Amino acid sequence: MSKWTKIVFTILTILLGSVCILAGALLAYSPGEPKPHLDQTGNKIKGSISEKTFVAINGVEQGMVIKSKDETHPVLLFLHGGMPEYFLNQKYPNGLEDYFTVVYCEQRGSGISYKSNSSTSEIRLEQMEADALAVTNFLRNRFNKDKIYIMAHSGGGFIWIQGVAKAPELLYAYIGVGQMSNQFESE
Repeated sequence: MSKWTKIVFTILTILLGSVCILAGALLAYSPGEPKPHLDQTGNKIKGSISEKTFVAINGVEQGMVIKSKDETHPVLLFLHGGMPEYFLNQKYPNGLEDYFTVVYCEQRGSGISYKSNSSTSEIRLEQMEADALAVTNFLRNRFNKDKIYIMAHSGGGFIWIQGVAKAPELLYAYIGVGQMSNQFESE
């Protein structure tokens, strides 16, 4: 084995090990079902919602976690960046569920939307944009809202900034967190 082959093999081994550790951590910290919102006496808050659901979006079952202390609140769709972020909210609550019905959508090919038999050819910008718009319309219908709010982080922001341009009439506002606009240029 040549020196470069050994180096490449070592790097690939380290990357594979890192992916396995990350996957294990995500499984360990990912809840089977989200915890309900409880009042001071330990009872579920009336009108609250706390569910994990799967919805057919453009022919693919996609998972999302929906949380709110009052499901009549405005809907806030959160689109993650490179990896799903809902699990972080368990340890570091963001308080958004006090004011919004927050939907943590795990995009095609990631988190609870991942399917081992999926083709990577399905994960392209145009498809992700179409999925984001379809999820938006699903939520508008489900919660009987004319418009919703979007909060997108990093790569999710790159996807949704395209959706905002195509369908601004569906939104009250777009909130970019760690907004990515031109990855190649920014690097």
